[in-house]
Amino acid sequence: MLKEFGSDLKKLRELKGISIAEISAESRINIKFLQNIENGIFDFQPETYIRSFIKAYARALNENENQILNDYDKAKSGFYARRKFSSEDNKEIISPDSKLRISVLDHPVKKEEEPEQVYSKSIEEDKPDYMKPRRDEDDSKAEFSNRSVTQKVLLVILILAIGAGIYFLVDYLNSSKEKKSDVKPKTFNEISSEYENKITNKIDSTRIKDSLNAIVVDSLKLTVKAIKDIKIKVYIDDQAEPIDEQITAKDSLILSAREKFRFSANTSQNVDIYLNGRYLKKTNMSSGATSIKNLIITKDGIAPQ
Repeated sequence: MLKEFGSDLKKLRELKGISIAEISAESRINIKFLQNIENGIFDFQPETYIRSFIKAYARALNENENQILNDYDKAKSGFYARRKFSSEDNKEIISPDSKLRISVLDHPVKKEEEPEQVYSKSIEEDKPDYMKPRRDEDDSKAEFSNRSVTQKVLLVILILAIGAGIYFLVDYLNSSKEKKSDVKPKTFNEISSEYENKITNKIDSTRIKDSLNAIVVDSLKLTVKAIKDIKIKVYIDDQAEPIDEQITAKDSLILSAREKFRFSANTSQNVDIYLNGRYLKKTNMSSGATSIKNLIITKDGIAPQ
């Protein structure tokens, strides 16, 4: 009975001069599904969708939806009576209302590359509750949208930070170049003069002044030569701590001072003293002394005791 029902639907469509492509464009149902209906095949989708497809098919033919569904139920139960199409009916059917005509150009059929569409917006209300989107799904979509906005804001901030970094880097490089330009390169004559001074060991006026200042600061040079091993103690100028040294035989010690030395030794016979290269005779020492104690030496020589 289902095949007779589908065959009658197909014949009704053909008599009205409506192509199956036009019905697909109007109802947004895949042509394969419409062909299954006309061939009496109704097990390709759940019953809820099948009834929605039949209602959309009837609307596209300008037929009573409830009557077509009633015929479908009878065909399923085995009590369907085939339609009789008279000649008068044929004339009326062949000349349908202009409003029923559907332009294929206005509703182009989707390309086969696109995924098959199971149901259209026209039958959206006929979907069962379990097929309708839940509230939590809507909330998740809103949350995803908010995340997208946040990601865009972060991307803009990142781009601005990179731009600022590039700007400061370029500014730093330019300032470094300006600083380097402030340093004047030496001329060839200056480089040659410096190199010549190094080779010939020339002393310029600055070096001479430095040497004279050093001589003025430390104008006294005391040289102590040991004939035998001796031990000496020397106070330089007004220093609180003495220089306490052990000098081996035939060895010498050179000391520098600005004004004076205060010299002591454990022997008076085994030591010779020179001031700025001039030998000092120990004539001012007390007779019979075996050691030297607190001998004052200035630029004039040994000061009287």
